[in-house]
Amino acid sequence: MDQPVTLILGLGQMTGEAVARRFAEEGHAVVACDQSQKRVEKFADSLRDRAIVHQEDLDTQIGVKNALAAALEAYGRVDHIVAVPPIPPKTAFTEINVAEFEKAHMKALRTAILTLRMFERHVAKRVDEAGETLGRKKQLGSVTFVLSLSAQQVSEGDFADAVMQHAILGVVRSGAVDLASKGIRVNAICALRPRAESEDPSLRKRTPLGRASLADEIAEAALYLSSPKSAIITGETLIMDGGRSRLSGIIDDFED
Repeated sequence: MDQPVTLILGLGQMTGEAVARRFAEEGHAVVACDQSQKRVEKFADSLRDRAIVHQEDLDTQIGVKNALAAALEAYGRVDHIVAVPPIPPKTAFTEINVAEFEKAHMKALRTAILTLRMFERHVAKRVDEAGETLGRKKQLGSVTFVLSLSAQQVSEGDFADAVMQHAILGVVRSGAVDLASKGIRVNAICALRPRAESEDPSLRKRTPLGRASLADEIAEAALYLSSPKSAIITGETLIMDGGRSRLSGIIDDFED
């Protein structure tokens, strides 16, 4: 079997690097892109011999196209995409600058849509070039979006992130339906990130397992959703919140 090729769009603080490492360990060829040159330089060294790392403006069509082109130039195709959208600063509803928020919201939404559109075109081209043999395959690729828990549960004062994450989740669910016939699966991971805990330590009392998701755990979940083991799963959201969505009230046993 050919080596699978995975493109990572967005490195985040730790998640993208963990995803790159885990996929490389599993035998994937990995290309990772991020908008921040500083972050690219940081992870290019730590991911040496594990992934090709590029800087690209991922909220533009040319940027997403260039990211895909980098993987195609290196490996000739892309089988999976793991997208890690940036999390906006914590902003309450009353603090929103509507004009600035509109720009940020549209950037996030545009990137998600462009990711699916560019990947669908790549897969369609592969089918055209390979003919009926490839076209008969049931699955030709997957796209997994790694989102914050705000896509599922809204915390007071986090209006900006919640609205943006919900918008991307809408792209995931609708895209999964439209792209299923193309052999492409689309899913999301909604994870309680360590950043949330560091900003508000009292949130631990609302989490039965008492902690946020680890980057390595998110990477493992992304690998599962990109593997044949999840062949029947599309349009779904894997929630990694330590049981928070099942808890009524708080747990007083945790120390502040």
